[in-house]
Parts: sequence; C-alpha cells; structure tokens
Amino acid sequence: MRVIALLLAGVLLATTVAAQQRMEGDLTSTPIRGSVHVLVMPAAGNVGVSVGKDGVFMIDDQFAPMAPKISAAVAKLTDKPVRYLLNTHWHGDHSGGNAIFGGQGIAIVAHDNVRTRMSAEHFNTFFKSTTPPAPPEALPVITFSDRMTFHFNDDTIRVIHIPGAHTDGDAMFYFERADVLHAGDVFVLYGYPFIDLSSGGSTAGMIAGLDQILGLIGPETLVIPGHGPVVARARVEAFRAMLATSRERVLRLISEGKTLEQVIAAKPLTDFDLEWGKSFIKVDQFVTTLYNSR
Repeated sequence: MRVIALLLAGVLLATTVAAQQRMEGDLTSTPIRGSVHVLVMPAAGNVGVSVGKDGVFMIDDQFAPMAPKISAAVAKLTDKPVRYLLNTHWHGDHSGGNAIFGGQGIAIVAHDNVRTRMSAEHFNTFFKSTTPPAPPEALPVITFSDRMTFHFNDDTIRVIHIPGAHTDGDAMFYFERADVLHAGDVFVLYGYPFIDLSSGGSTAGMIAGLDQILGLIGPETLVIPGHGPVVARARVEAFRAMLATSRERVLRLISEGKTLEQVIAAKPLTDFDLEWGKSFIKVDQFVTTLYNSR
C-alpha cells in the first residue's frame, strides 16, 4: 500500500507540473469587432475584453498564474482600468485569477450559484478531485439570478443566465452593438464537451442553453466559445446537432433496457469520433455522462 501511495503521489506531482507548465503558456490578443477583443491561452478559457472610454469590461480570467500576462495584454490595449470582471462560471480555468484581480479592488460579477460554489469545498465526481473554498477576495461581490444589463463603452451588454447546462451558474454575454457573444463553456470547440454533473450541469440543459444562444444571435454574430476559435452561428448549430443526436441515441439504448456497459459497447457515437473525439473527454466518458444525465 505504501508503494502504491508513493506511485500515486508521483503521478499527481507529474500531472500538477504539466498543468502548471500549460498555465504559463503564451497569451495572444486578437481584436474581434467593435470594442471586443479575445485573449487566448490554449490550456485555459477564452478571456473576453471590451476596451473603450469607460474602461475595461473583462469576461473570465483563466488560471491564477496567467493574471500578470492578462494584465499586461490589457495594458497594451488601453491605459484605462479594469472596471468589471465577470465569470462565465466557477471553474478554475475561468475564475482562477479572481483572487488577484479582486484583491486589486476590481468588482467581480457572476451568477448567484457561482458565489455559492466558490464559497464551499467542492468534490468533482468526474475528475475525482476536491476544490477548497475560494478566499474572500476571489468571490463575486455582485451577483444576479436571471439577467442583467451593462451600458459600457458605447455598447449594451446583455448578461443572461443559462440554467443547468455546463454548470448551474453559466452565463452568456451578448454585445449588442458589436454583435459578439461570449458563450462560456456552454459552447466549446475542443471536442466532446465536459458537462459537470457534480456542479448542476446536464445534457438537456446544455442543449437548451445552445437554443438560448441560437435564439439570440444572427448569421453575422461572432461567437467566442469557452475554448476554441471565434466562429459564426453555423458552428454553434453543428455543435448543438452533435450534442442532441448523441443524447437521443443514448436515450434510445436506455429505453431498450441496456446498462451503461452495454451502451458503451454499442458504440453509438462512432460517426462523431473523428471530428469530436480528440479532446480530454474520451468517447466512453462522454457516453457515460449522457447516460447519467437523462
């Protein structure tokens, strides 16, 4: 048992070091449209930034080690201060820098459930890992239950809760004048999506959330996913179609009385694997999520 414990500790250390190296990767800044830019670091979530006469409106802040690079990238865009920091949800690759930015007096805004999740210890059933409570300076100081609106940098920014999707605290951000939407992890382009069932997420909620997004955007809207390149409406439609079809296939097998093991063995998503099966979420894991999220 002692040998096994040492081996597990070594694996954990190697994983932590690898993650830390990814967290400290290069950060790129790209103008999208109007006042909106996106800051990208491959291993972390996409940061949306609006810059203008009113200051900086920032969506997400990746991992804590990236905070200095995010600040430097914003400083290259404007000499105005960051006025608001909004979280699309509570996961650390989107809110990991909260303590640093919150400690600078920047107002953090998020859904009610984000503050609730960050305020308590949380066990993730997928990763089998425990996240401790966040320090007070990392917590949102302004929260909302359904929606809110910012009038900032000559744009109207609609902030809308997407219930029970990737998590129970997801929000999307639509810049009306720029016609740009930040979807958070309700829409991702790394492959099969991670749906965090232990944080109140669900497959049905993801699909409903994508319908909310599609009901708001038009053919020319530029969409910033939680992870991946900026795309247009058609890519969101394709993602929604894959997710809905995958769910329907698994539900059909469940209705036939098949166990999880039998559903996995049936390989219901084989035709999707080439395009969607290249992420850290492997097909059997995704099928398991679909099975457990009815």
